[in-house]
Amino acid sequence: MTTMAPPPLHLLTCRDTCPSASVSAEHHRRLLTVDTDPDEMLALIELAVTWHELDYSGIPVVGPAEWLTFAERHVWSRPERAEMVFGLAVDIVGRGAAGPPPARREAGAIAELVRR
Repeated sequence: MTTMAPPPLHLLTCRDTCPSASVSAEHHRRLLTVDTDPDEMLALIELAVTWHELDYSGIPVVGPAEWLTFAERHVWSRPERAEMVFGLAVDIVGRGAAGPPPARREAGAIAELVRR
């Protein structure tokens, strides 16, 4: 028999110190579980991947500009994981802002550039 412990309870005690707690209460609550809930971790990564592709202006979400500060302001059950997830999400958004990677070149084309 396998017994699973429930994830740790996160209380919204940061309404006064975290601006996103009142503006984006539901998303704020969900972000508080990225260190223990794989579905919420994936939801944050999906948000990061689509940040430059979709219009989130009408949806109350905590945006990428706040993610690192958000991670610093809260207490986590698994702090290393939370730091890694938010850092990865910010990196993904930053790469999207930079545009697509340069086109790949064939090995022969690269050799020609080196010879010049």
